[in-house]
Amino acid sequence: MKRIILLLVILLAGFINLQSQTVLFRSGKFLHHSTGGCIWGPNGSSTSVPLQMTAYNTLHGYTGQNAVTMTESGWPETPWDNEWERWHRIFENKDTTLADIRPILQNNKIVVIKSCFPSSSMSGVGQPSDTLSPTNKTIYNYKWHWRHIIQKMRTRPQNFFVMWTNAPLVSGATNLNAARWSKQFCKWAKDTLAAGLDPVIGSFPQNIYVFDFFLKLTDTTGYMLSQYAQSSSDSHPNAAATTLVAPQFVTEIFDHSIAYESIYAGVSLIGSELPESFSLMQNYPNPFNQSTIFKFQCSKKEIVILKVFDASGREAALLVSEMLNPGTYQVRYNGSKLSSGVYYYRLEAGNFIETRKMILLK
Repeated sequence: MKRIILLLVILLAGFINLQSQTVLFRSGKFLHHSTGGCIWGPNGSSTSVPLQMTAYNTLHGYTGQNAVTMTESGWPETPWDNEWERWHRIFENKDTTLADIRPILQNNKIVVIKSCFPSSSMSGVGQPSDTLSPTNKTIYNYKWHWRHIIQKMRTRPQNFFVMWTNAPLVSGATNLNAARWSKQFCKWAKDTLAAGLDPVIGSFPQNIYVFDFFLKLTDTTGYMLSQYAQSSSDSHPNAAATTLVAPQFVTEIFDHSIAYESIYAGVSLIGSELPESFSLMQNYPNPFNQSTIFKFQCSKKEIVILKVFDASGREAALLVSEMLNPGTYQVRYNGSKLSSGVYYYRLEAGNFIETRKMILLK
Protein backbone atom coordinates (compact mmCIF):
# COMPACT_ATOMS: atom_id res chain seq x y z
CA MET A 1 0.00 0.00 0.00
CA LYS A 2 2.81 2.40 0.89
CA ARG A 3 4.46 1.69 -2.45
CA ILE A 4 1.24 2.50 -4.29
CA ILE A 5 0.85 5.79 -2.40
CA LEU A 6 4.49 6.68 -3.09
CA LEU A 7 4.00 5.92 -6.79
CA LEU A 8 0.91 8.11 -6.91
CA VAL A 9 2.80 10.95 -5.25
CA ILE A 10 5.62 10.66 -7.78
CA LEU A 11 3.20 10.57 -10.69
CA LEU A 12 1.27 13.57 -9.32
CA ALA A 13 4.48 15.53 -8.83
CA GLY A 14 5.49 14.74 -12.40
CA PHE A 15 2.08 15.83 -13.66
CA ILE A 16 2.26 19.11 -11.78
CA ASN A 17 5.78 19.64 -13.06
CA LEU A 18 4.66 19.06 -16.64
CA GLN A 19 1.70 21.43 -16.29
CA SER A 20 3.46 24.22 -14.40
CA GLN A 21 5.98 24.95 -17.12
CA THR A 22 3.50 26.03 -19.78
CA VAL A 23 4.84 29.08 -21.64
CA LEU A 24 2.18 31.62 -22.60
CA PHE A 25 1.96 33.02 -26.13
CA ARG A 26 -0.53 35.82 -25.46
CA SER A 27 1.36 39.05 -26.08
CA GLY A 28 3.23 40.43 -29.01
CA LYS A 29 3.93 43.08 -31.60
CA PHE A 30 2.12 43.87 -34.85
CA LEU A 31 4.61 45.25 -37.41
CA HIS A 32 2.84 47.07 -40.22
CA HIS A 33 2.45 50.12 -42.39
CA SER A 34 -0.60 51.96 -43.64
CA THR A 35 -2.94 49.05 -44.41
CA GLY A 36 -2.19 47.40 -41.07
CA GLY A 37 -2.72 50.71 -39.29
CA CYS A 38 -6.15 50.96 -40.89
CA ILE A 39 -7.13 47.49 -39.67
CA TRP A 40 -5.77 48.23 -36.18
CA GLY A 41 -8.43 50.91 -36.14
CA PRO A 42 -10.70 52.42 -35.24
CA ASN A 43 -10.30 53.98 -38.71
CA GLY A 44 -13.77 55.53 -38.51
CA SER A 45 -15.39 52.27 -37.46
CA SER A 46 -17.02 51.33 -34.16
CA THR A 47 -14.32 48.79 -33.34
CA SER A 48 -10.57 48.23 -33.37
CA VAL A 49 -8.06 45.50 -32.63
CA PRO A 50 -7.65 46.74 -29.00
CA LEU A 51 -11.43 46.64 -28.48
CA GLN A 52 -11.59 43.17 -29.99
CA MET A 53 -8.82 41.95 -27.66
CA THR A 54 -10.86 43.18 -24.71
CA ALA A 55 -13.89 41.30 -26.04
CA TYR A 56 -11.77 38.18 -26.60
CA ASN A 57 -10.50 38.25 -23.03
CA THR A 58 -14.03 38.72 -21.68
CA LEU A 59 -15.37 35.86 -23.81
CA HIS A 60 -12.70 33.42 -22.61
CA GLY A 61 -12.41 34.71 -19.06
CA TYR A 62 -8.75 35.68 -19.51
CA THR A 63 -7.38 38.09 -16.92
CA GLY A 64 -3.97 39.09 -15.59
CA GLN A 65 -1.08 37.24 -17.21
CA ASN A 66 -3.57 35.03 -19.08
CA ALA A 67 -5.05 37.98 -20.96
CA VAL A 68 -4.12 38.55 -24.60
CA THR A 69 -2.35 41.80 -25.45
CA MET A 70 -0.63 43.29 -28.46
CA THR A 71 0.99 46.56 -29.42
CA GLU A 72 1.48 47.93 -32.92
CA SER A 73 4.32 49.69 -34.64
CA GLY A 74 4.93 51.16 -38.07
CA TRP A 75 7.98 49.07 -38.90
CA PRO A 76 10.38 48.87 -40.64
CA GLU A 77 11.13 52.47 -41.50
CA THR A 78 11.80 53.74 -45.00
CA PRO A 79 11.81 52.41 -47.63
CA TRP A 80 8.26 51.70 -46.45
CA ASP A 81 7.18 49.61 -49.47
CA ASN A 82 7.95 46.61 -47.27
CA GLU A 83 7.85 43.96 -49.99
CA TRP A 84 8.60 40.32 -49.22
CA GLU A 85 12.10 40.84 -50.59
CA ARG A 86 12.85 43.17 -47.71
CA TRP A 87 11.36 40.85 -45.11
CA HIS A 88 13.64 38.15 -46.54
CA ARG A 89 16.65 40.36 -45.88
CA ILE A 90 15.38 41.38 -42.45
CA PHE A 91 15.03 37.79 -41.25
CA GLU A 92 18.48 36.95 -42.53
CA ASN A 93 19.84 39.95 -40.58
CA LYS A 94 21.01 41.70 -43.75
CA ASP A 95 19.16 44.95 -43.07
CA THR A 96 20.17 45.58 -39.47
CA THR A 97 21.10 49.25 -39.95
CA LEU A 98 17.48 50.26 -40.58
CA ALA A 99 15.56 47.16 -39.49
CA ASP A 100 17.10 44.93 -36.83
CA ILE A 101 14.42 42.33 -36.05
CA ARG A 102 16.41 40.63 -33.27
CA PRO A 103 15.36 42.89 -30.35
CA ILE A 104 11.73 42.56 -31.43
CA LEU A 105 11.97 38.76 -31.45
CA GLN A 106 13.63 38.73 -28.04
CA ASN A 107 11.03 41.00 -26.42
CA ASN A 108 7.82 39.60 -27.92
CA LYS A 109 6.36 36.09 -27.88
CA ILE A 110 4.11 36.81 -30.90
CA VAL A 111 5.37 38.72 -33.95
CA VAL A 112 3.01 39.64 -36.79
CA ILE A 113 4.44 40.77 -40.13
CA LYS A 114 2.81 41.95 -43.35
CA SER A 115 3.45 43.77 -46.57
CA CYS A 116 1.63 46.89 -47.73
CA PHE A 117 -0.54 47.03 -50.87
CA PRO A 118 2.39 47.66 -53.27
CA SER A 119 3.13 43.93 -52.84
CA SER A 120 0.12 43.23 -55.07
CA SER A 121 1.61 45.17 -57.98
CA MET A 122 2.93 41.93 -59.41
CA SER A 123 4.63 41.51 -62.78
CA GLY A 124 4.22 37.83 -63.66
CA VAL A 125 4.48 34.18 -62.76
CA GLY A 126 8.25 34.23 -63.04
CA GLN A 127 11.00 31.63 -63.30
CA PRO A 128 14.07 30.44 -61.34
CA SER A 129 16.33 33.15 -62.80
CA ASP A 130 14.12 35.76 -61.08
CA THR A 131 16.03 35.18 -57.85
CA LEU A 132 18.96 37.01 -59.47
CA SER A 133 16.73 40.11 -59.26
CA PRO A 134 15.12 39.64 -55.82
CA THR A 135 13.00 42.82 -56.00
CA ASN A 136 11.07 41.54 -59.04
CA LYS A 137 7.48 40.99 -57.90
CA THR A 138 6.82 37.61 -59.48
CA ILE A 139 5.09 34.59 -58.00
CA TYR A 140 8.34 32.65 -58.23
CA ASN A 141 10.26 35.29 -56.26
CA TYR A 142 7.53 35.68 -53.66
CA LYS A 143 7.51 31.93 -53.01
CA TRP A 144 11.29 31.99 -52.76
CA HIS A 145 11.18 34.86 -50.25
CA TRP A 146 8.46 33.25 -48.13
CA ARG A 147 10.26 29.91 -47.99
CA HIS A 148 13.41 31.59 -46.73
CA ILE A 149 11.50 33.65 -44.16
CA ILE A 150 9.70 30.56 -42.92
CA GLN A 151 12.90 28.58 -42.58
CA LYS A 152 14.26 31.36 -40.36
CA MET A 153 11.06 31.49 -38.31
CA ARG A 154 11.20 27.72 -37.91
CA THR A 155 14.49 28.06 -36.03
CA ARG A 156 12.80 30.18 -33.33
CA PRO A 157 10.20 27.93 -31.67
CA GLN A 158 10.27 30.38 -28.74
CA ASN A 159 8.32 32.82 -30.96
CA PHE A 160 4.92 32.48 -32.58
CA PHE A 161 4.81 34.20 -35.99
CA VAL A 162 1.92 35.43 -38.11
CA MET A 163 2.41 36.25 -41.80
CA TRP A 164 -0.27 38.23 -43.64
CA THR A 165 -0.86 37.49 -47.29
CA ASN A 166 -0.71 40.44 -49.71
CA ALA A 167 -2.75 43.59 -49.21
CA PRO A 168 -5.00 43.81 -52.32
CA LEU A 169 -5.42 46.68 -54.76
CA VAL A 170 -8.60 48.22 -56.14
CA SER A 171 -9.17 47.90 -59.88
CA GLY A 172 -8.34 51.58 -60.37
CA ALA A 173 -4.84 51.03 -58.97
CA THR A 174 -3.82 47.81 -60.76
CA ASN A 175 -4.74 45.59 -63.70
CA LEU A 176 -6.43 42.22 -64.10
CA ASN A 177 -3.24 40.23 -64.62
CA ALA A 178 -1.55 41.66 -61.54
CA ALA A 179 -4.65 41.02 -59.45
CA ARG A 180 -4.77 37.41 -60.62
CA TRP A 181 -1.07 36.85 -59.95
CA SER A 182 -1.45 38.25 -56.45
CA LYS A 183 -4.45 36.00 -55.84
CA GLN A 184 -2.55 32.98 -57.16
CA PHE A 185 0.36 33.63 -54.82
CA CYS A 186 -1.89 34.17 -51.78
CA LYS A 187 -3.86 31.03 -52.56
CA TRP A 188 -0.59 29.07 -52.66
CA ALA A 189 0.50 30.61 -49.35
CA LYS A 190 -2.67 29.53 -47.55
CA ASP A 191 -3.84 26.39 -49.37
CA THR A 192 -0.50 24.79 -50.26
CA LEU A 193 2.28 26.17 -48.08
CA ALA A 194 0.36 26.53 -44.79
CA ALA A 195 -1.37 23.21 -45.44
CA GLY A 196 2.00 21.44 -45.43
CA LEU A 197 1.80 20.56 -49.13
CA ASP A 198 4.69 22.63 -50.46
CA PRO A 199 7.41 20.31 -51.86
CA VAL A 200 10.20 22.55 -50.56
CA ILE A 201 9.00 23.37 -47.02
CA GLY A 202 7.00 20.20 -46.46
CA SER A 203 5.44 20.02 -42.99
CA PHE A 204 4.48 23.57 -42.03
CA PRO A 205 6.07 24.83 -38.78
CA GLN A 206 3.67 24.84 -35.85
CA ASN A 207 4.95 28.22 -34.66
CA ILE A 208 3.72 30.05 -37.79
CA TYR A 209 0.20 31.01 -38.87
CA VAL A 210 -0.78 32.45 -42.27
CA PHE A 211 -3.46 35.12 -41.95
CA ASP A 212 -5.14 35.34 -45.37
CA PHE A 213 -5.84 39.07 -45.43
CA PHE A 214 -6.02 39.11 -49.23
CA LEU A 215 -8.94 36.70 -49.47
CA LYS A 216 -11.03 38.64 -46.94
CA LEU A 217 -11.22 41.79 -49.07
CA THR A 218 -11.16 40.60 -52.70
CA ASP A 219 -13.51 39.41 -55.43
CA THR A 220 -12.98 36.30 -57.58
CA THR A 221 -10.53 38.10 -59.86
CA GLY A 222 -8.28 39.37 -57.08
CA TYR A 223 -9.40 43.00 -57.13
CA MET A 224 -10.09 44.63 -53.78
CA LEU A 225 -13.84 44.89 -53.28
CA SER A 226 -14.92 48.51 -53.59
CA GLN A 227 -16.98 48.44 -50.38
CA TYR A 228 -13.77 47.91 -48.38
CA ALA A 229 -11.60 50.58 -50.04
CA GLN A 230 -11.20 54.25 -49.27
CA SER A 231 -12.04 55.12 -52.87
CA SER A 232 -11.97 53.75 -56.41
CA SER A 233 -8.30 54.70 -56.64
CA ASP A 234 -7.21 54.40 -52.99
CA SER A 235 -6.59 50.84 -51.76
CA HIS A 236 -6.34 51.70 -48.08
CA PRO A 237 -8.93 49.71 -46.08
CA ASN A 238 -11.91 51.79 -44.95
CA ALA A 239 -14.10 51.57 -41.83
CA ALA A 240 -16.07 48.62 -43.23
CA ALA A 241 -12.81 46.70 -43.73
CA THR A 242 -11.78 47.41 -40.15
CA THR A 243 -15.14 46.19 -38.89
CA LEU A 244 -14.77 42.99 -40.91
CA VAL A 245 -11.11 42.15 -40.32
CA ALA A 246 -10.28 43.37 -36.80
CA PRO A 247 -12.36 40.64 -35.07
CA GLN A 248 -10.89 37.98 -37.37
CA PHE A 249 -7.39 39.30 -36.71
CA VAL A 250 -7.81 38.83 -32.95
CA THR A 251 -9.68 35.52 -33.05
CA GLU A 252 -7.48 33.76 -35.60
CA ILE A 253 -4.15 34.94 -34.23
CA PHE A 254 -4.81 34.30 -30.55
CA ASP A 255 -6.71 31.04 -31.09
CA HIS A 256 -3.65 29.66 -32.85
CA SER A 257 -1.00 31.20 -30.59
CA ILE A 258 -2.77 29.83 -27.50
CA ALA A 259 -3.08 26.41 -29.14
CA TYR A 260 0.69 26.55 -29.67
CA GLU A 261 1.16 26.76 -25.89
CA SER A 262 0.35 23.06 -25.58
CA ILE A 263 2.86 22.23 -28.33
CA TYR A 264 5.80 24.45 -27.43
CA ALA A 265 8.38 22.62 -25.39
CA GLY A 266 9.85 25.49 -23.41
CA VAL A 267 13.41 25.25 -22.07
CA SER A 268 14.00 25.88 -18.38
CA LEU A 269 17.27 26.26 -16.46
CA ILE A 270 17.03 23.87 -13.50
CA GLY A 271 20.67 23.85 -12.37
CA SER A 272 23.37 26.52 -12.67
CA GLU A 273 26.31 24.36 -11.61
CA LEU A 274 28.97 24.02 -14.31
CA PRO A 275 28.74 20.50 -15.84
CA GLU A 276 31.95 18.79 -16.88
CA SER A 277 30.66 18.10 -20.39
CA PHE A 278 27.61 18.23 -22.64
CA SER A 279 25.19 15.38 -22.04
CA LEU A 280 21.68 14.29 -23.01
CA MET A 281 19.68 12.25 -20.52
CA GLN A 282 16.91 9.73 -21.09
CA ASN A 283 13.48 11.31 -21.29
CA TYR A 284 10.97 10.56 -18.57
CA PRO A 285 8.49 9.11 -18.44
CA ASN A 286 9.43 6.65 -21.17
CA PRO A 287 7.32 5.18 -22.66
CA PHE A 288 5.09 8.25 -22.42
CA ASN A 289 1.53 9.25 -23.26
CA GLN A 290 1.47 12.74 -24.81
CA SER A 291 3.84 14.59 -22.42
CA THR A 292 7.43 13.84 -21.48
CA ILE A 293 10.49 15.72 -20.23
CA PHE A 294 13.98 15.95 -21.69
CA LYS A 295 17.00 16.98 -19.64
CA PHE A 296 20.42 17.97 -20.91
CA GLN A 297 23.58 19.66 -19.67
CA CYS A 298 25.71 22.38 -21.25
CA SER A 299 29.32 22.75 -20.18
CA LYS A 300 29.83 26.07 -21.99
CA LYS A 301 27.87 28.79 -23.75
CA GLU A 302 26.74 27.35 -27.05
CA ILE A 303 23.91 27.33 -29.60
CA VAL A 304 21.84 24.30 -28.63
CA ILE A 305 19.46 22.46 -30.96
CA LEU A 306 17.08 19.76 -29.73
CA LYS A 307 14.93 17.93 -32.27
CA VAL A 308 12.54 14.98 -32.36
CA PHE A 309 12.53 12.54 -35.29
CA ASP A 310 10.20 9.72 -36.27
CA ALA A 311 11.44 6.19 -36.95
CA SER A 312 12.09 7.00 -40.62
CA GLY A 313 14.34 9.93 -39.74
CA ARG A 314 11.90 12.71 -40.60
CA GLU A 315 11.92 15.72 -38.30
CA ALA A 316 8.79 15.73 -36.09
CA ALA A 317 9.55 18.74 -33.89
CA LEU A 318 12.16 21.42 -33.25
CA LEU A 319 12.16 21.99 -29.50
CA VAL A 320 15.18 24.19 -28.85
CA SER A 321 17.27 26.38 -31.13
CA GLU A 322 18.99 29.09 -29.14
CA MET A 323 22.15 30.19 -27.36
CA LEU A 324 22.28 28.73 -23.83
CA ASN A 325 24.65 29.38 -20.95
CA PRO A 326 26.32 26.55 -18.99
CA GLY A 327 23.95 24.62 -16.77
CA THR A 328 21.34 21.88 -16.64
CA TYR A 329 18.16 22.37 -18.65
CA GLN A 330 14.76 20.79 -18.87
CA VAL A 331 12.34 20.76 -21.81
CA ARG A 332 8.70 19.76 -21.64
CA TYR A 333 7.37 18.18 -24.83
CA ASN A 334 3.78 17.50 -25.82
CA GLY A 335 3.57 14.79 -28.47
CA SER A 336 -0.22 14.68 -28.59
CA LYS A 337 -0.23 15.25 -32.36
CA LEU A 338 2.09 12.31 -33.03
CA SER A 339 1.06 8.71 -33.62
CA SER A 340 2.12 5.94 -31.27
CA GLY A 341 5.51 4.47 -32.08
CA VAL A 342 9.27 4.75 -31.74
CA TYR A 343 10.85 8.20 -31.92
CA TYR A 344 14.33 9.63 -31.47
CA TYR A 345 15.50 12.92 -30.01
CA ARG A 346 18.85 14.51 -30.78
CA LEU A 347 20.87 17.21 -29.05
CA GLU A 348 23.41 19.26 -31.01
CA ALA A 349 25.75 21.77 -29.36
CA GLY A 350 28.91 22.73 -31.21
CA ASN A 351 30.73 19.47 -31.96
CA PHE A 352 28.57 17.52 -29.52
CA ILE A 353 25.79 15.32 -30.94
CA GLU A 354 23.85 12.70 -29.02
CA THR A 355 20.68 10.78 -29.94
CA ARG A 356 18.36 8.78 -27.72
CA LYS A 357 15.32 6.59 -28.33
CA MET A 358 11.86 6.99 -26.82
CA ILE A 359 8.43 5.37 -27.21
CA LEU A 360 5.06 7.10 -27.46
CA LEU A 361 2.10 4.97 -26.35
CA LYS A 362 -1.46 6.25 -26.62
